[in-house]
Amino acid sequence: MHPLLNNGFIIINKPQGPVSHEVTSWVKKLAGTKRTGHAGTLDPNVSGVLPIALGRATKLLKYISAKDKTYISLMRFRNEIPKEKILSLFSKFTGEITQTPPLISAVKKSPRKRTIYSLEFLEKKGKLVLFKTRVEAGTYIRTLCEDMGRDIGGARMEELRRISVGNIDESIAVTLQDFSDALWCYKEKNNPKMLDSMLHPPDAFISFPKIIVKNTAVNSLLNGAQLMRSGVLSIQDSAKPKEYVSLYTEENKFIGIGKYYDKSPRDLAVKIDRIHLQKSEQ
Repeated sequence: MHPLLNNGFIIINKPQGPVSHEVTSWVKKLAGTKRTGHAGTLDPNVSGVLPIALGRATKLLKYISAKDKTYISLMRFRNEIPKEKILSLFSKFTGEITQTPPLISAVKKSPRKRTIYSLEFLEKKGKLVLFKTRVEAGTYIRTLCEDMGRDIGGARMEELRRISVGNIDESIAVTLQDFSDALWCYKEKNNPKMLDSMLHPPDAFISFPKIIVKNTAVNSLLNGAQLMRSGVLSIQDSAKPKEYVSLYTEENKFIGIGKYYDKSPRDLAVKIDRIHLQKSEQ
């Protein structure tokens, strides 16, 4: 089996229709791996970027799922609205808003704060408006459309496509058929070229600051120890206290994730959150 089929990511271009769990299950069957998981559930009628972890990489999903998301949405107003009023409406709903999840969602139906980083007008045709928005994870675009509509006579979301999850862009997303074809070439023709282009290493989409660990300290980490300051070779300048960092060997092998401590009475440098590297991979 290709090593990344049991320890990597594939970015699927989810079609409209199936739920995210169905798509993830199909990928699991195609790949022949024991487990899969996805980051950021998409409703059945929503298409676009669906990151799927394969095998051991499922343990890393939480480090990429809490990212900002970018969508293209088609919105229908009840009445035809001049572009100037739409731009004003978008400006009003940019920034921190209060949103209540819809009834069909699986989360608690209580108001919560979410940040709308941008609302960009793209095109207008009659009562239909196409726009692009970048939002905090956990924001419901359907609810956003309805909330904006209440300010201007009514509106609803017609179509939605997710084009990015954090730094994962739709340009690297592949269809299920593409994945199936690549697997066939790999298994039947011994040609890994297509599959190599689709599969991504487990740390490919983890964008935390990097800490390089001295080789003499790696074994201790794999045996359950914390990372002390004496075991650190270098620390990226962007590392911030009590925030996540990525740990790498001197040979740039991904070790795992932890929280950085710049000051500690016990000389602790990183409190380990997850070790991913296995002894057999050293």
